[in-house]
Amino acid sequence: MSDSVQDCIDRLRDLAQSSTSDYRIAAGQIVSDFNAQAGGADREKLKRRLEDALLVGRNSIVSYLFYVQHLAWLAVLEGALDAA
Repeated sequence: MSDSVQDCIDRLRDLAQSSTSDYRIAAGQIVSDFNAQAGGADREKLKRRLEDALLVGRNSIVSYLFYVQHLAWLAVLEGALDAA
């Protein structure tokens, strides 16, 4: 089942690379869909990975060339974690 966790993370990464009006809402929907299908262990694994990624992302120094992309990724992570 851990492949489904990676699939969810991959979908979130794809979302961060797209342009959408609200990354948080779209990420929340992806995680809600995942939670509807996943077992408790996979939901917990996803939540831990999202928490870790958000912690690292918030404390990373990013070049101004990638700043907008980084902000999009943080918005995706925040929306996903809210739904997790």
